Amino acid sequence: MKQSVTRRNFLRVTAIGTGILVAGGIGIKQLLSNSVPEFRRHSETRELLGTLITITLIDTDESRAVNTVESTFAEIERLSGLLSRHDFSSELSHLNNDGRLIGASSELISVLKRARYYAELTGGAFDVTVGPLVDLYSAHFARYHAPPDATAVAGAQQLVDYRMITIKGSDVTLAKPGMGITLDGIGKGYVVDQAVALLKARGMARVLVEAGGDLALRGLRQDGHPWRVGIHHPRALSGYYQVLEQSSGAVATSGDYEAAFTADFRYHHIVDPRTGSSPMGLSSVTVLAGDAASADALSTAALVLGMTEGLKLLEQLPGVEALLMDKQVMSRATSGFPVPIAQ
Repeated sequence: MKQSVTRRNFLRVTAIGTGILVAGGIGIKQLLSNSVPEFRRHSETRELLGTLITITLIDTDESRAVNTVESTFAEIERLSGLLSRHDFSSELSHLNNDGRLIGASSELISVLKRARYYAELTGGAFDVTVGPLVDLYSAHFARYHAPPDATAVAGAQQLVDYRMITIKGSDVTLAKPGMGITLDGIGKGYVVDQAVALLKARGMARVLVEAGGDLALRGLRQDGHPWRVGIHHPRALSGYYQVLEQSSGAVATSGDYEAAFTADFRYHHIVDPRTGSSPMGLSSVTVLAGDAASADALSTAALVLGMTEGLKLLEQLPGVEALLMDKQVMSRATSGFPVPIAQ
């Protein structure tokens, strides 16, 4: 992909093995130790969708595992060619450039409809049309090392509203020239879900797929115990705030540290589409859900909503649990959030 790998790829939710790893995706190959002889681990990492994607399988047939990982990465590459805004030849890029896409793929339509659902659920806190605002801040800080002025922000906000996306069958239209959709807050989770579904269809019962910190898993580790998932400390260069044990489902984190524009984390890559600026209340939100696309979207939305409104939303959603941290790294969790294990 064209986009360079960001700090997010190394400092977010990361699956970890029997010990605490130094940092995110770097330690993925050390996930399993003390292996049971009849099972073998096969793990491979590639750069796609502007991030690092790792597939780990536990299987008795190494050759089958290698072939399955290869075919799964081929599917991820295909999906990237549809959904990535960093791939200038993707369907999404054509939609953003032309303002209209006739005969869009079922995958792009599916993700856009899921995005609309979460936009409505969150009162617009999650909005994939926030692209012009994100691009404005990124370009302005890159050039001037300062935020854009209020006039520029107000102008970009005129292009942000999920209700200006029209979907009719397989045709998609953006209402205003200059609009731009970013699926960074849901598309990566969707791709992880599709990869896990493909692995399941291929008969793989013990799998973990991680994409820049968003992950989905099923089954047990090589030693018969649940996978360990480390929640990164948002103000530490290494180490984990909490460690959980999981054997199914998905986990995603959104944090102000992932792509911060300023050292104090006041300005970062997550922008509230309703205000035009980065939300000020939270440093990190980790969401556990049944699928990675939901966890991805809800973690972004909750970070925008803040502690009170974010918790209120997440608490009422069945099958969803979350841990929210404020700027002082004081945390609150939903009532069913799992008890962390001792580190």
